[in-house]
Amino acid sequence: MALLTIRRFNYGPEKPTNVTGTFGVATLPSGRELYSVEPPWVGNQVSISCIPEGVYKLGWRRSGVVERSTKGEFLEGWEVLGVPGRSLIMLHPGNWPHNFEGCIGFGLKYGLLGDKLAVFSSRDAFRLMMAEFPKDEDHEIHIMPYLVEFP
Repeated sequence: MALLTIRRFNYGPEKPTNVTGTFGVATLPSGRELYSVEPPWVGNQVSISCIPEGVYKLGWRRSGVVERSTKGEFLEGWEVLGVPGRSLIMLHPGNWPHNFEGCIGFGLKYGLLGDKLAVFSSRDAFRLMMAEFPKDEDHEIHIMPYLVEFP
């Protein structure tokens, strides 16, 4: 079983930062790090909010949003299972939080795109993520807050 870990470090909406999404560092089983992008926390509302922190199983399924966001390169992908009150939470490409309806995306870089925080090279990051999670195996995602470590 492979584990995908996301350590969230930037939540929104929040003053004074005006962040409009939730961003984190995603660590793949190989140790490679990507950036994650999700909608802001809005009380776990369906299709609006990022999901609560926790450990969830991933399930493989066909997905229209994966097909559209990869321009047909992938027809299937990983769904986050067992989120209380939620379903159809897919991992898929996208740059800005508004590209996601409760789903999670990844990028190779993180920063400003125009005047909004975003991730970059999301399709490349998605390909890397998919390569490390074979569809015929069980996998989990662990979403946690960023914790400052002191020496």
